[in-house]
Amino acid sequence: MQETDLDSILLTVENHVRRKIIKRLSQDPSYQLQMSKELGFSQQLVAKHLDSMEGTGVVSSLMESSPHGPMRKEYLLNKSVSLTIDFAPNLFRAKMMSFDATSETLEKPSSHGLTSKVNEAIRQPGDNKIGPLGSVIGEIDKRLSDLEDERSVLLYVRHLTMKEVTKVIAGMNLAPEKKKVLYHVISEQDKDVKGMSRALGLREEVIETLLADLDKELHA
Repeated sequence: MQETDLDSILLTVENHVRRKIIKRLSQDPSYQLQMSKELGFSQQLVAKHLDSMEGTGVVSSLMESSPHGPMRKEYLLNKSVSLTIDFAPNLFRAKMMSFDATSETLEKPSSHGLTSKVNEAIRQPGDNKIGPLGSVIGEIDKRLSDLEDERSVLLYVRHLTMKEVTKVIAGMNLAPEKKKVLYHVISEQDKDVKGMSRALGLREEVIETLLADLDKELHA
């Protein structure tokens, strides 16, 4: 996703009222008045935040008939997003990804077994599918927990490694700009000249020259 998308989501979730509205809408669609009563906020405040989130595409709405009066607006969550932000000395990484279902996602080996279990559960008659579906949710949550534990360990090891990289680069007999470029290449694992130019505030031709010089010096 684009950086502007990331900024939009961060601005949305930084507010505790909007986070509570998102959590509520993650359960099922709802109405402005209903959310106001359930969440304990004024209807005016809920309306204000719903309008803001609808403007950024986080929620959408449609008019529904009411059994007790005129048409009313129903709100539903409009995005499926995972947001991760890692920062530490020698590390800053912000990533947002959408996980709306696609045929490519469902064909991935890591998810294929679970997809088969879901499809098998769906084929069960009536209420009999609840148990199998709950089991799949439990298995998914266990896998996600294991992945998060492994990710924490990997981030810790990366942190230790980059601390050592920083020490080594600081002690090298290189011009400051070369050190800056070398650090970026190792930290970001990226030699894209245009991207480095934007990130480091150096002209592309300067980046190209510095990369060529570093390649000669480090492999001399």
